[in-house]
Amino acid sequence: MNKALKTAGALLCGGALVSCADTTVRMGDSTWLVTNIYLFPGDENVVSDLVATQPSIDFGRTSVTGFTGCVPFQGRVSFDDGGQRGDINRADHITFSELTFDELPEDCLGQERLIHEDLVALLPEAFELSHRSDTEILLTSDVDALDRPSIRLVSWVSPNS
Repeated sequence: MNKALKTAGALLCGGALVSCADTTVRMGDSTWLVTNIYLFPGDENVVSDLVATQPSIDFGRTSVTGFTGCVPFQGRVSFDDGGQRGDINRADHITFSELTFDELPEDCLGQERLIHEDLVALLPEAFELSHRSDTEILLTSDVDALDRPSIRLVSWVSPNS
């Protein structure tokens, strides 16, 4: 029985080798936590562990939802691969549009407020999208500047979980 299970597993994995070998977290399968916001060289960029609620982004095929650290937001996204409309998991560019943010509460203060303001300013743009590791992506603002703002995101789930 044990040998039969191993053989069946090998056949299943061999038939779908990519899914068995690929440990990259797919964009639509995870909540992505905002860990760094890079605006200017030398600026403090790490989202502190002291932030009460971690900023996050959830991607769908054409929609996006998230939390700025202060308020929820939602909107539309489009993915491009080499200048052509692309698949969420193969894209090298992403554009956020039609973003709406809930009303900012008075008790949004400190680093949460700063992160909120940075995300509200940055997100309604186009970004180059690069996978830095199996569980990390970097969104780099698609602007004509030497030091381009970027947002580092880390997956909430581990690969193949």
